[in-house]
Amino acid sequence: MMEWPQLIGESPPMRHLQSLLAQLLGRVARGSRPPGVLILGETGTGKGVVARLLHRMSSRAQAPFVDINCAALPETLMEAELFGFERGAFTDARHGKPGLFQMAHRGTLFLDEVALLPLALQAKLLTVFEERAVRRLGATEKEPADAWVISATNVDLTREGRGSCFREDLYHRLAVMTVRMPPLRERREDIDLLADYFLDRARADYGLPPLGFAPDARERLRAHSWPGNVRELANAVERAALLGDRPLLTAASFDLVEYRRAGAPTAIAGVPGHPTARASRDDMQREHLHQVLSENGWNISRVARILGVTRNTVRAHIRKFRLRVDAGLPISPSSSSGLIRWNGASLPSGL
Repeated sequence: MMEWPQLIGESPPMRHLQSLLAQLLGRVARGSRPPGVLILGETGTGKGVVARLLHRMSSRAQAPFVDINCAALPETLMEAELFGFERGAFTDARHGKPGLFQMAHRGTLFLDEVALLPLALQAKLLTVFEERAVRRLGATEKEPADAWVISATNVDLTREGRGSCFREDLYHRLAVMTVRMPPLRERREDIDLLADYFLDRARADYGLPPLGFAPDARERLRAHSWPGNVRELANAVERAALLGDRPLLTAASFDLVEYRRAGAPTAIAGVPGHPTARASRDDMQREHLHQVLSENGWNISRVARILGVTRNTVRAHIRKFRLRVDAGLPISPSSSSGLIRWNGASLPSGL
């Protein structure tokens, strides 16, 4: 069994994941063209960590690793950022610039939140993947762009394809190999290991005195549903370590609020499953996110902290579920400047 730094866990799901990644790297090492890898998993399960580990432990480790968050890249700039442009290709293009595909040449290109790629761009990406070449905006010749494409999503792309939101041919190109990241609730036996790791890291980062966990603190961590998965656990431990004033962190050190109702999901988004189950899960996920937003005055920063995700992830799911601020809902004082429109959803401005 290979050693996997930062991939902490001894539970059966993690052992299976480590074995799968070792097999994948073995296949990649013997070929000249690595297969497309699609990493599936809920928010906060470590999809980006796995992508970086695959790059670092592959034969492409000495070449660039280029990370693209498709949720954060404005649609109007996405084509120019990915493919590059020539001087004069558009207004203010005074100098040519290589795209991110070219920057990842002979290295790895990581497409995070790939489900949010616009349809118009998906066809162009498919051409780049198949030809391993890219043509900048305003150029007449193609240039090599040999990148190992690893993508990640927390939605079911096969279902998105049936709904005409994601091209089926692009999905098959991206998902030659699929890797599923288990949510933290499926590997609770790893919580103690992860909590110890994050506490040691927080102590080292902030120069904190020796700290440990009291028995009731460990029980509290094991009992929590962790809708934000490993990222939420890391944030909770770091916050408790910074605010704790005792040698031992107790259950009271952790301000963990359950936002689940009976039958509600434990995360914003899930992974592929039975078609009927997926439909009902999406409905529950939409209701769950709307509940957390409503209870926090649509303060995106606060909701992101509660769920242990980034603000861009919250915004992406607001767009996915087409959520809107309820009529008459009071907006938090930090957003007193009113509302703005963001891809069909009304959000407090200034967030």
